[in-house]
Amino acid sequence: VIVWDIKQYYAYLPAAIIHHDLSLEFMKEDPEFYGKWIWPAESPTGKKTIITTMGLSFLYSPFFLIAHSYSSISQKFEANGYSKPYHIALTFSALFYLLLGLFFLRKTLLRFYSEKIAALTLFLIAAGTNLLFYSTYEAPMSHCYNFALISVFFYLTILWRERRSMKNTVFLGLLGGLIALIRPTNIIVLLIIPLYGIKTFKDLKIQLASIFSEWGKLLAMIAAFITVWLPQFIYWKYVSGKYIYFSYSEIGGEFFFDNPQIFKFLFSYEKGWLVYTPVMFIALIGFIFLFKNKKLVFWPTITLTVLSIYILSSWWSWWFGGGFGQRSMVDYYGILALPLAALIEHFSTRKVFKYVIPGLLIILASFNIFQTVQYHNGAIHYWWMNKEAYWETFLKPKPTPKYWYLIRLPDYEKARQGIYVSIPAENKKTKVNEEELVTFIIDELTLSGFDTIATSICATSIENYAKELVKNHQAEEYFNRIKIKKYTSEILASQRWTNQVEKKAKKKDVAFKHMLELEAQRVYNLYGVKYD
Repeated sequence: VIVWDIKQYYAYLPAAIIHHDLSLEFMKEDPEFYGKWIWPAESPTGKKTIITTMGLSFLYSPFFLIAHSYSSISQKFEANGYSKPYHIALTFSALFYLLLGLFFLRKTLLRFYSEKIAALTLFLIAAGTNLLFYSTYEAPMSHCYNFALISVFFYLTILWRERRSMKNTVFLGLLGGLIALIRPTNIIVLLIIPLYGIKTFKDLKIQLASIFSEWGKLLAMIAAFITVWLPQFIYWKYVSGKYIYFSYSEIGGEFFFDNPQIFKFLFSYEKGWLVYTPVMFIALIGFIFLFKNKKLVFWPTITLTVLSIYILSSWWSWWFGGGFGQRSMVDYYGILALPLAALIEHFSTRKVFKYVIPGLLIILASFNIFQTVQYHNGAIHYWWMNKEAYWETFLKPKPTPKYWYLIRLPDYEKARQGIYVSIPAENKKTKVNEEELVTFIIDELTLSGFDTIATSICATSIENYAKELVKNHQAEEYFNRIKIKKYTSEILASQRWTNQVEKKAKKKDVAFKHMLELEAQRVYNLYGVKYD
């Protein structure tokens, strides 16, 4: 559960609550253990820095405290922040926020649509998009939390427009601050406040004038927003010496606003949003009917959709690393539910399309569920795909041997410069180089006691002997061992894969180590680059 970006989002909690040490110096006590769970960067002042902001830790915290309390009195689990109860608590926190988001999204939809249309729309959003994946398999990633908060924010904005009480004002400011603290680019959701309810440019001017006329409430909202950020400002000042600190720059992260990859972001085989979440293509068409019939919500939804696509496709890693589809867009599904519902409503009154459109949408939702299974099985690659690999595994639940030869991956070094090219999946180098092979042979022969034999019997050193093997193309056995050793490491680095090997070992009643060797050999035989 605590993998990849989640390690960053979560690190604040054990550091602050268990170790009382946001400097992360406690990692020195057991570098092997904490190095597995915490991946800090180094700030300009030389201090260990948690790269992500702390917003998600705020949302995790009630569930973390429950897990910590249980672990503290348990005889079975350690209260160290990383034993099993903490993983379970994080997963259930995602479920809680998912249901919260769907609850408030339903309340918003019922303001404009019938119960049946709201129900179908909720089903399509929850099961027909990659929100399903990010509330189950990788639940504690930021996306279902942002989906929930933005859905709540939209509904509260509607209430605020109806009654601008100080309570609603402060709560809207706090919620806006929290949304931005989880993912700073989501600060654009604040545009919902002036844009909701307008139909013309004149309405916008009237709306802005009305908001600024109540300057006391506006200041209260701003103060509430900043209050949420105060702990982050203090932390940044401590680790970097600056109150505002772009920590992602320490790992080469930046935006290329003059080079947005909009087409790739939307339509590419690599990670195209509409390729891997086709229901959202229908939602985008729905903006036509939203403009015709529901102008009160048209401008905030279309503005946020356009801005989010532009901003997110300008990020250096526009595919957002490993993930299923365009995971960055999951945050806005509570917004995109409105044009989706508008399309369903429009065709629900047409005899021909009354059942055709819902049927098509359910087929697309089912296809999304199937692709989720594909992704889980590795038939859709977690970094990115290409045309050949996509069609090789199309409608196949598991990857084929040929698929692994077709996969190409992003060149991260060039991507940090705004240049997007792919490289072979195995590695930048397809072969083990001579130096690596010679070193491996020396180690192998030394461990087997060959150096004593070589010194007494052979007239050459073990190093020269190894070089001779490589030069004469007689090192295939050692090459194979290197590759199998690497595959063994990859298996052990994946908890899911390791668990599968353990199950195979129990089923066949053999030792785990033996099954591990067989699995590594199997993978090498099918997919590995062979000795040349």
